[in-house]
Amino acid sequence: MRKPRDQRSAVSTTARTRHETLARDELRTLAKGLAVIEAFDAEHPSLTLSETARRVGISPGSAQRILRTLESLGYVGSDGARYALRPRTLQLGYAFLATLPLSAIAQPLLSSLTARLDASASLALLDGAEVVYVARASARRLSRDYMSVGTRMPAHATSVGKVLLAALPPEALEAALAVPSQRLTPNTLARGEDIRAAVARAARDGHALNDQETIMGLRSIAVPVAVGGQVVAALGASAEVARTGLGTMETEWLPELRATAAAFAAALSAREPPPYRYGS
Repeated sequence: MRKPRDQRSAVSTTARTRHETLARDELRTLAKGLAVIEAFDAEHPSLTLSETARRVGISPGSAQRILRTLESLGYVGSDGARYALRPRTLQLGYAFLATLPLSAIAQPLLSSLTARLDASASLALLDGAEVVYVARASARRLSRDYMSVGTRMPAHATSVGKVLLAALPPEALEAALAVPSQRLTPNTLARGEDIRAAVARAARDGHALNDQETIMGLRSIAVPVAVGGQVVAALGASAEVARTGLGTMETEWLPELRATAAAFAAALSAREPPPYRYGS
């Protein structure tokens, strides 16, 4: 015997209300769980049950249930008295990094490098025989900014370009060098043997210099960014000739560049496998 229409409607409304209430409860629980994870930081690497409840603003009973759930999922560990985050929480950050454009990951690192060196910093990718600047942070004291995101330059005439050319297999390198060399300044390397020697030097030293080869009055230094043994980008820093010598770049700037490149590579390792492309 079928139920009357109004009775069926009441049952349907009750079920929908129950479902909506359950969904709201699940969302509140999720929000509390994320708040518990965020309660841990550099000043609070481990927390007791009561400390967690107090920092998040929830009852001890609720904090206990959430911590036990996070522990069973592998996000939190406990010694019986104190709780701490486990490495699995890194997956949450990696998921966020994986959604970011390449330039968005690089920008804060470039800004920090610029502040430390008081120099302009750039991230570049290789596109055939050219480099494309995909992220940039300019020094405050730079009288004129010669580069911007999207700027293209002949690879052989830049420090980032030499680093990227040095990472190419022989066939690809020869194809890139087969393009007629463009001379941007009197210092630009134009002869094939000179360019090959500079690229070989970059491969040997792990960095490349540019002494007014792109723009007169400007010099730079660059290092590769490698992920899984593959060079995917180049990181460079530049300053006006009157302010910085090549010796200073190699002795003082180079360690900072390499540290920043390593940090950038670590962030990139969370993303999809290389090659990375402009705008990716």
